[in-house]
Amino acid sequence: MNICFLYTLKANEALFKPYIDKYLKEPSVTISHHTNERLLQNAMEEGLTEQVTNDVQQTITEIAESNVDIIICTCSTIGDLAEKTPNISATVIRVDRPMAEAAIQHDNILVLAALSSTLAPTVELLHSVNTEGETSKHLDQPTAQRKKQPFIQTELVPKAWPYYFAGNTEMYARTIAAHINAVKTKPTIIVLAQASMAPATQYCNESSFEILTSPELCLRYLAEAVKPHA
Repeated sequence: MNICFLYTLKANEALFKPYIDKYLKEPSVTISHHTNERLLQNAMEEGLTEQVTNDVQQTITEIAESNVDIIICTCSTIGDLAEKTPNISATVIRVDRPMAEAAIQHDNILVLAALSSTLAPTVELLHSVNTEGETSKHLDQPTAQRKKQPFIQTELVPKAWPYYFAGNTEMYARTIAAHINAVKTKPTIIVLAQASMAPATQYCNESSFEILTSPELCLRYLAEAVKPHA
């Protein structure tokens, strides 16, 4: 099985490496990587326009043509556009989909992001996977029947993104963690909308709510998905 990870931030290659090394050890699995930072840059500057959509889906199509079975879009902002790429044989999975599947088991969700452009796509995904009777075609399992939509709050973590953009990933993570440690509401689960936010958990105080991150949950899902092909 051939799996390709699409990154829109160069630094995320290093972020995902330990998860890939931990969960995708099967010798039958071949891993490749593709980075295109312009996709996120354009989405941030222009929004999810028709041109941005075309660029994302053209990139996905080109990756799929290289004999890839699964493409993981590690960018939550453009994840929906990537998954909707038409006329390809590869399966495209946005990295935050397994996280969303886990999050909607809870009634009170707080979504945190360092980029405002990520909040709306993440909330839309949460509502989508929670739709009653919907079948999750990407995870190959039926979505459980749920009585109601969970209560979803969103917050932007201020001042965090400039640290990441400058390459100071430690201060980026610490800034996010400080925001989490200061949360006054009582969510049952916190969702870190961007994969790049995952390292913040190591700086968080013990709390009454669980924190979900997309790299860990996505790679766990992939580990299960590749077992039948091992």
